[in-house]
Amino acid sequence: MKSMKNYSNYIAKSSRISWMMAVMIFLLSCSNEEVISQNKGAVTQIMQGIAANVPYIQSVESESVYPICDGIQITDVNFTYCTKPTRMLIATIDLTKNVTLVTSTADDRDAMGAVQPIDIQAMKAENGGKKVWLGINGDFGGYYEQEGVWSSAGVFYKNGKAIKDKAAAGFDNVFCMLNDGSARLCSYTEFQEIKSNARYALGGYQRLVENGETREFDVNDISMLFHPRTFMGISKDNKTVYLFVLDGRQPAYSNGMRLDDVKLLCQGAGCYQAVNLDGGGSSIMVHRVEKNGTMSFDIMNKPSDGSSRAVVNGLLVVEKK
Repeated sequence: MKSMKNYSNYIAKSSRISWMMAVMIFLLSCSNEEVISQNKGAVTQIMQGIAANVPYIQSVESESVYPICDGIQITDVNFTYCTKPTRMLIATIDLTKNVTLVTSTADDRDAMGAVQPIDIQAMKAENGGKKVWLGINGDFGGYYEQEGVWSSAGVFYKNGKAIKDKAAAGFDNVFCMLNDGSARLCSYTEFQEIKSNARYALGGYQRLVENGETREFDVNDISMLFHPRTFMGISKDNKTVYLFVLDGRQPAYSNGMRLDDVKLLCQGAGCYQAVNLDGGGSSIMVHRVEKNGTMSFDIMNKPSDGSSRAVVNGLLVVEKK
């Protein structure tokens, strides 16, 4: 009887253990499924944040992460957005390293009035004495100051000089690098208080994120249709700058995104402030390539024009001096 009782206790104890293990496996599998569902296949932290924050991203197909130099990391990602293939490049810039951002112009002049592709603007800046690692297109360009003369829509500073100090209607956001090497992304009104300390400044169009919260903006063809996009953001401590280039208008490869979801993307990526820049056929990212004793600036994305479009200005990531 004693052995039968012990055997019964053993069976009961084993059953409880088996039941507990089954419950734990069930809970773990539910948790894993929930994590997989939330991450949508994203692996990197930045893409996990983006995928979780943008409902219309269905899945992340591939991610490639690599450095350009110490302080610049590229995330190259393909994902499905609104059932359509989409490709995006993210450059994460660590301003605590030996890199900073400067504005660029055609022929590296301290003036506007002409347009030039970003890969050529980067080379002109290199020839002017800067070591350029990366570049993207900048503000919208047009005849904002004088008929027949190209200028940016927003403010523009280069080498401490105010080349354009007024913003066209709607372009009332400013990214700037101050004389102390710190970055800011603020409104045109806020910029008036710090512009005396601005070394470089670039205007922006729609504010996407302000103080961690997404912003509302006008509903129009620019904001609501699928387009290639260039946009940027900075972290809360102003020590990290994010540069985004998203390809579009190429149905089998990448279709672009609506700006309503781009602002969620920026928030998910960790941007405390974010702004939209020029997009469409202007959207481009180039990087420094040194090979066989020669140096060039290669295009990293696939511009919808099929080649690098001439633009009024850009942003370059360069080595600190």
